[in-house]
Amino acid sequence: MLRKELKELIIAMKMLIEAKTANIAVETKMENMRLKDFTKHVERQGLNMSEDCSSWPDDFEEDWE
Repeated sequence: MLRKELKELIIAMKMLIEAKTANIAVETKMENMRLKDFTKHVERQGLNMSEDCSSWPDDFEEDWE
């Protein structure tokens, strides 16, 4: 009896892990799509997200000196 219950528990855990893995894959795909949509929206508004803005704080600080 215990062996049968353990076998069912292991099968249920395996199914849970598979479902969670599939859920994570779908969520990741959705988040990537949302990020692309957000980037397109922001770039349409005039802000280029692909630029390297690492020098901006230095330029800003020089103006304040």
